[in-house]
Amino acid sequence: MNLTVPHMETIKATSKLTGLPEHFIRQKVLSGEIVSVKAGSKYLVNVDKFIEYLNTCTVETNGNDHETDFEISPVPVKL
Repeated sequence: MNLTVPHMETIKATSKLTGLPEHFIRQKVLSGEIVSVKAGSKYLVNVDKFIEYLNTCTVETNGNDHETDFEISPVPVKL
């Protein structure tokens, strides 16, 4: 059995790696759209799965042969 350790980072570190705002990543974590785990009071993001999500808007779940599609829609902004 060949297991690989996923690249896990805090939301803040993931923000620095990707250049995306922390609140955007936190929102995706809390909604369950991206793969993460809670470690104490912090969330650790699976960076590889997050990059996959950003590139394809899908995340392949372990143990399943299908992908789950997540819809991205614009958020109305009042100026």
